[in-house]
Amino acid sequence: MTIKRTFSTREVAQMWNVSESTIKRWADSGDLCCLRTPGGHRRFHLEDISGFQKTRGFEATGFLTTEKWEEPEIEESLNRKRFDKVHQLMFYLASQNQGKRVKDLLERLYMRGIGIVDLYDDVLLPVIENSEQALENGELTLAHGRLIKNNLDEAMALLFPQLIRRRQSGKTGLCAAPDHSSRIPVNAISRILETEGWDCLNLGGNVPFDAMAEMVEHEPVNLVCVIASDQEHLVHEKFESLSKVASEYRIPIVLAGPGFADPEILQQFPHDEYFSDFRSFQSYILRLS
Repeated sequence: MTIKRTFSTREVAQMWNVSESTIKRWADSGDLCCLRTPGGHRRFHLEDISGFQKTRGFEATGFLTTEKWEEPEIEESLNRKRFDKVHQLMFYLASQNQGKRVKDLLERLYMRGIGIVDLYDDVLLPVIENSEQALENGELTLAHGRLIKNNLDEAMALLFPQLIRRRQSGKTGLCAAPDHSSRIPVNAISRILETEGWDCLNLGGNVPFDAMAEMVEHEPVNLVCVIASDQEHLVHEKFESLSKVASEYRIPIVLAGPGFADPEILQQFPHDEYFSDFRSFQSYILRLS
């Protein structure tokens, strides 16, 4: 069982640049949800902090001095949303197998108004791209490259249960990738769907197109999301089984990832939309919802 991180009255006051008595007043009035420790101290969950911020229309801009970081400038970088230093620290922590510390960084950015699509587009994916470039230049081993990706995905998995989600829409999406290297973007698509109130059938990577088609045949799916990081596993003849069943049930197919970026490749795979980033995918989901 995972125990959720909670914040003290002092920490929340620091984040919001207000007095502790103000936090206590909001908590005691019921405006800001909190729980009480056996000793009577107020503790606050991230989802309640974020929900209060959205209701009041402000962000956490104060310094949270109870956290200690290897890089003394990181708190200022978080406050000012300067991602270059955040990328550097996240790359280092992930390469040192510090997934929990990466999660703490993501959590602090989320409290400052950086939503899930921005965390992926502006933070996680640039770190992944940096690791892939380092691998290509011989500056990083394949094992360390895998370790970085695993820790980044683990960090988001740890943060995800604390994110605010919309009310259930009754819609279900299917997410899968024909290649094995698209695990993180598949999980990203799945998590974005869930935060927008959808259920998601996340099949992961290395899934044949005919297996995706079988799932569409047997489950009440409202959207099929196919993600590809490369073109190696993209055989349009095999895609026909999925395209046929989706067309039969009038289910839209959306494509994502660099594997589909080439316009000539896109023409070979019948689809309704292609997304090069997660912001545009989220906007599409909001329109469908």
